[in-house]
Amino acid sequence: MLSGIGVVYAFLGCFSVFGQEVIWRDTVRLVRLNEIPGDGTSLINLRFAQVLEYSLNFSTLFFLNWQHEKNTDQLTILQNIRYQSVLDNNRNFKLSNTFVHNLGLQVFFDSVTWFQMDDNTLDTKLEILLHRNLSYTFASNLNSRIFNGYDYHADPSGNPVRRLNSAFLTPLVWTFSTGLGWSWPRFGNINFGISSARLTVVRDKRVYEESGTNGFYGVPPDKDHLFEYGLSMHLLVDAEFKKRIHWICDMLLFKNYNDPIDMVLKNLVDVRINKFLKTSIQTRLFYEERVSKNLQVENLISVGFFFSL
Repeated sequence: MLSGIGVVYAFLGCFSVFGQEVIWRDTVRLVRLNEIPGDGTSLINLRFAQVLEYSLNFSTLFFLNWQHEKNTDQLTILQNIRYQSVLDNNRNFKLSNTFVHNLGLQVFFDSVTWFQMDDNTLDTKLEILLHRNLSYTFASNLNSRIFNGYDYHADPSGNPVRRLNSAFLTPLVWTFSTGLGWSWPRFGNINFGISSARLTVVRDKRVYEESGTNGFYGVPPDKDHLFEYGLSMHLLVDAEFKKRIHWICDMLLFKNYNDPIDMVLKNLVDVRINKFLKTSIQTRLFYEERVSKNLQVENLISVGFFFSL
């Protein structure tokens, strides 16, 4: 018996014997039996994970013989899509993509219909680990709306008049940087763009005519884009508490060498009521001196349908 076992081990040692394929999270690797590592070492070269979340909220307001303010029957619909994918090797390489889409439709039955919120952001980040939580990073942040945005006012006859204030790729703001990043596991990360640039594109020239401005997000009327160099900082907090509260804080700062700091901050707190219902509080802060010298703030509280894949 012992001599037979010895013959088997000798045979395995002389020839290259393969094990079965290892399949985990759609990743396949064929390994040799003599390459199987010890505890704590992963067999997977690359792994891929993804998450998709969708929420839809409705709110209505109807009046009947209302004696106080003007009857403004309305319907508001807000949808949110968040898709995140991560490709990494569980050691020193990580490529992540996050797409966030917010679209709100507000319908006033006796007058106008408009998109109250239209915000679409694609974040891409490549991280190469240097030491523990310190990484070399290349980051990209792309933002644009999809539908036309209008300002509404009344003419001398009292009829509503609309004026274009934004459109698809008007503006498109693309900020990209390379630098160093620091991460806190299961909480968030911060990236310092030592070398950064920002591209602002204006596709629809009607915004100059209808607003009567000589500059739109810093882009003059005789050009369709503006390219700037500078420094940047991107802070992202993505944390979950008690499996019911989800907090996302996304702040992007960009400093042109000749202009003040521009800031975009999005803060979202989700509270999951049950598997398919959640309530959320979303705040957006925006500051760019070339657009307005005032800090612009938008707050939204909603309750609606939700699911995650």
